[in-house]
Amino acid sequence: MKLRIAAALAVFVLSLTACSNSSNNSNDSDQPNQTLTILVTNDDGIGAPGIDALVNQLIELNNVDVKVVAPAENQSGSSDKTTDGDVVWADSATVSGYSGVAVYGYPADAVNVALDQLDIVPNLIVSGVNSGQNVGPFAPLSGTVGAAQTGARAGFPAVAGSAGLGEDADFGAAVDLVINWIAENRSALADGTSSTETVTSFNVPDCTEGSIRELVEVPRADSIPQGVNVFFTDCAIEPESLPTTDVDAMVKGFAAQTQLPLYF
Repeated sequence: MKLRIAAALAVFVLSLTACSNSSNNSNDSDQPNQTLTILVTNDDGIGAPGIDALVNQLIELNNVDVKVVAPAENQSGSSDKTTDGDVVWADSATVSGYSGVAVYGYPADAVNVALDQLDIVPNLIVSGVNSGQNVGPFAPLSGTVGAAQTGARAGFPAVAGSAGLGEDADFGAAVDLVINWIAENRSALADGTSSTETVTSFNVPDCTEGSIRELVEVPRADSIPQGVNVFFTDCAIEPESLPTTDVDAMVKGFAAQTQLPLYF
């Protein structure tokens, strides 16, 4: 009889333990992801279509707080320049009406205003989507890249996104790459372990024919071969080999991911 009572008690205790563990596991699985604060900037200006396309997709993500701080006007080609002295800024909005701050200075100024004056503490800085691919020797000149570098130097993970030129630029393709990257790196972004040693730069070709090919991770090219147009690509032409650089990727119709240094 004593053995039976002891066995029954053991089963009861195990049952309670299992219920407790089940309850705890359920609570853990039901916990929402930590809210990510994402600072968005660019070099084309707060009213540009590329940043608007980016913001409109970022705000659809779960548990994100999107802060837009961007140049008031187009500052393409300004690299990581900053303004001497005080920088003026004012409340503004993207072209579709998402509230933000317009900075009367360079893209790097916009990042510094966000961090130092607006006291934004982002889990991630996203710069773009730029009008015009920032590959090869164009990357060091890019204000889009320069803004991302400025943020990474301050200790925050940073991504830059660039697409083709003109009204037909496929900003959405570049946005998708950024969104996918966030999903893949969300845990590291949330707990502060995402790398800040480089800037992740995404570029997509502007296909005059055909469709953009898959994403390849390639280094930045030192130069662009004479006669090569990286801004427009006939993506219907089947490449004979995989790309070896970001410039080669644009020529062959591939989306490109490149890790850029914090200084050129």
